[in-house]
Amino acid sequence: MSYSITDQELLALTRAIYSRYGIDFTNYEPLSFKRRINRVIDRYDMDNSLDLWRKVIYEKDFVFTFIDEITVGLTEMFRNTDFWEFMRDKVIPEIAHKDRVDIWHAGCSTGEEVYTFAIMLHEAGILRRCKVYATDLNRNSVQSASEGVFSRSYEDAFRKSFDKIHTHHSFEYYFKIDAEKDQMIFKHLPGLDVNFEVHNLSRDPVKQNFDIIFCRNVMIYFDEKLKEKVVKLFHQHLKSEGLFFIGYYDSLPSNYKDYFQRLDAGTKSFRKLS
Repeated sequence: MSYSITDQELLALTRAIYSRYGIDFTNYEPLSFKRRINRVIDRYDMDNSLDLWRKVIYEKDFVFTFIDEITVGLTEMFRNTDFWEFMRDKVIPEIAHKDRVDIWHAGCSTGEEVYTFAIMLHEAGILRRCKVYATDLNRNSVQSASEGVFSRSYEDAFRKSFDKIHTHHSFEYYFKIDAEKDQMIFKHLPGLDVNFEVHNLSRDPVKQNFDIIFCRNVMIYFDEKLKEKVVKLFHQHLKSEGLFFIGYYDSLPSNYKDYFQRLDAGTKSFRKLS
């Protein structure tokens, strides 16, 4: 039978990680967080949470492995095509007149969302005016995102979603297929300016303000307290009337109306209140 961490053990572990490394998991939604921790204990053949506690605290390199394991994201190119149709038809025309557009993908995972929006901005002819900041707590995901290399096992799903958007250019215009390595490689687009960084939403500072912030399917793992903290952070770092997007499975804290006006319920789109 798989091991199941208790509430007390979870609290001890998160406090120890915060004390040792300054990484705060204390406000992650407990049920999903416990499931991921149980998976780590099973995967690394540990007997209990004490084994995990020892390994995380005394083996410094393992804490990064632990972070990578529990923050693995699920994403794909053009995921939720109705959302990207909304971006194409409503959002991009709104920002098209700007001399510069600053965009933050918070919780970018392995970069599919970043490259999806880059394709749409390129199609609209405004990519050169956009500066993109893409962050995630998972350092392996950030490295993978910066490389823009994806397994061909996702190719059919990528193509199917891509075709629904009706772009001017073909799938092959944006991706090189390497059959020998079984990879899809995102081609460099002229004007694509993206900075990938490891960043902890619960702790790390943000150095600039943005026109658009994406934080999709990230806050599903946060409890109410951390959601409130992160929503305040996004409000603080959005420019006047900036746009904020969350995932279909995310929910905002009960006081979100103090910070944002709902723009579109179906796509979970919001506008900053000044």
